[in-house]
Amino acid sequence: MYCGYRIGGNDGVSISHLQFADDTLLLGEKSWADVCCMGAVFKIFKQVSKLRVNFHKSMLTGVNVSDSWLNEATTVMHC
Repeated sequence: MYCGYRIGGNDGVSISHLQFADDTLLLGEKSWADVCCMGAVFKIFKQVSKLRVNFHKSMLTGVNVSDSWLNEATTVMHC
């Protein structure tokens, strides 16, 4: 289950994605469940639309997340 990023504590709002034109920003917590869900979203997107994510133009970044964890996450997502 993809949780998104919660703003404002328990009573706040959860933001999972933002879109503008042909750009999409996926927001989530640091968890392997979210990484696996993002990978599944990419696969489903490819199957449904016959398009694919351009990983050369894409990036995975984190706030207060170690570089080693981000490198492992990109390996898991095959990007």
